[in-house]
Amino acid sequence: MKRALALFLSVMMFLTIVPFVSAATPTFSDVPRSHWAYKEITEMAAKGIIAGYDNRTFRPNNEVTRAEFAKIMIAAADVDIDKRSVSQTFKDVPRSHWAFYYVEYAKPYLTGYKSGSTYTYKPNNAAVREDIAVALVRLLGYDKKYKADLDQLKKFRDDDDISPALRSYIAIAIQTKLMQGSNNYFRPQDPITRAEAASLLYRALIDRKDDDETKVVFPAPEEPKPTPISISDSFSDTNLKNWKNDQANGFWGVVNKQVTAISTDNKLAHYLLPLSWDESDKVDNYELSVDVNVNGTDGLGGLFFNGKDGKANVVFVQKDRVVLGKVNNVNDDNVDWIASGSYKLKSTNRIKVVVKGSSVSIYMNGQFLFGQQQIKQEGTKLGLYLQREATKDTPRKTTYLDNFSFQEGE
Repeated sequence: MKRALALFLSVMMFLTIVPFVSAATPTFSDVPRSHWAYKEITEMAAKGIIAGYDNRTFRPNNEVTRAEFAKIMIAAADVDIDKRSVSQTFKDVPRSHWAFYYVEYAKPYLTGYKSGSTYTYKPNNAAVREDIAVALVRLLGYDKKYKADLDQLKKFRDDDDISPALRSYIAIAIQTKLMQGSNNYFRPQDPITRAEAASLLYRALIDRKDDDETKVVFPAPEEPKPTPISISDSFSDTNLKNWKNDQANGFWGVVNKQVTAISTDNKLAHYLLPLSWDESDKVDNYELSVDVNVNGTDGLGGLFFNGKDGKANVVFVQKDRVVLGKVNNVNDDNVDWIASGSYKLKSTNRIKVVVKGSSVSIYMNGQFLFGQQQIKQEGTKLGLYLQREATKDTPRKTTYLDNFSFQEGE
């Protein structure tokens, strides 16, 4: 008994002298404790957001390529990659590219390049400061939470170097102290190093504290919020009771619980069927979806929104792409393309359009395809869209629309 007690006491004494070893923190031979970003690099590496190399180096001064940046953003956003039904968006990032899935899934946070109807990503170029500013603002949802104060950019001598389409994001990054300049320069086109990427992500995701706490008196219970608008139609009713048929372009009708349109007016190039809803609500956050069912055609159908005075934004599927454009005259067969994404036409194609203020996102069959910013909301009419070519050979070849849904966002 005495021997057992002595053994127990010796073990306890050993445990009080030698602390338990915690889970190892990643260490890199080229990032000593004296390195300016030591804490940020080690913590980002511990969380698996940014990784080192097999020889236990981090190479903090190496520039981050745009392909590597896409991979980092996937880790930061904690996105699970599903390799099914992923379409190629960028001409220079094919499926064979090592970063293909990272780039496609990170599109909501990335910048890209457009020439005509072609998108490129330039995966081997260095990611620059304006790229990471956009990514951080979108990752944190600040582009929805804050209104950009563009006057913030005037204090930088190089504000003209900021890409025009990114200026609002840079302003928000400055306002919220996600990023800062130095010596009156923002350096938007300067490459980002691996150490800088780790530091910026650390500040954005971990080291940000809510410092706006104030003591308050609890208010009275809020008034119940109105029920969000929700309208769906599977076209089992041939009377189209959910639609403003009297304001439609073309003659719309239900065939086998699907809807399509024709016209005897040879001048009419676009068929629009407006949804019947209370447009006075001026909803600016909503989503639309519809199935485009193809019978021997190239699709050429989908949805319209932002409609006013015979003009509207349209989203439609065609043989090899999905297009976001603008119809300015229903009698002109021209569509002004705004953006598009590669897509292989199927017999059934579900289009979803998500509108949040001036931001528009396009999904196909539940998968994000592409997005576009700065689409000004000018009108409130929305509904179904077909091009004349979609039904010109009816009934032998026809595009039908089915399972429509309109849902107001929160």
